[in-house]
Amino acid sequence: MSSTLPIDDAQRQQKQLHEQRAHSRLPRSVLAKRLAWAFVQGTLYKWSFHTSNNWRAFLLRSFGADIAERCTIRRTSKVYYPWKLKMGALACLGDDVNVYNLGPVTLEARATISQEAYICAGTHDYTKLTMPLLTPPIVLKADSWVCARAFIGPGVTVGEGAIVGAAAVAMKDVPDWTIVAGNPAKHVKDRPKPT
Repeated sequence: MSSTLPIDDAQRQQKQLHEQRAHSRLPRSVLAKRLAWAFVQGTLYKWSFHTSNNWRAFLLRSFGADIAERCTIRRTSKVYYPWKLKMGALACLGDDVNVYNLGPVTLEARATISQEAYICAGTHDYTKLTMPLLTPPIVLKADSWVCARAFIGPGVTVGEGAIVGAAAVAMKDVPDWTIVAGNPAKHVKDRPKPT
């Protein structure tokens, strides 16, 4: 009889672990807001005219984004949580950019994210079986440029004037005024400061 107890305990632990991983910890109000934004983004945002940047900025602001003046926001860009997005003046979200901002994402003035780049401010603590969500912020400093199809990982800061090359994978901070490329992204050369 004692031999069945460990099996029962193991089954109970497995069930408990399954429930912890399957359970959404978000309040219903956040889920409702996310659902409303998904509808707006899939219709009013996506169907707007290509150059209607101010309209898309208005829609993002309506859901809590902090968007400065004269930003370029393409209609095919995607933002998961507008209320966790901040864009400085003249910042840019290019075509098919995906901002998966489970944590805060900040684009400082004139920061540019080019076509099909993926900004991922969410990961999981793999050291625990429950895999709890981690949401470290991402910051793109002033005059930085994330090129087409690049990936910026959780907690990464792309330094002032730095460039993350096309299809590069940046999982560590990129120093100011440098150019990185490859997977993983490595220093290629310094970027000269404009005069």
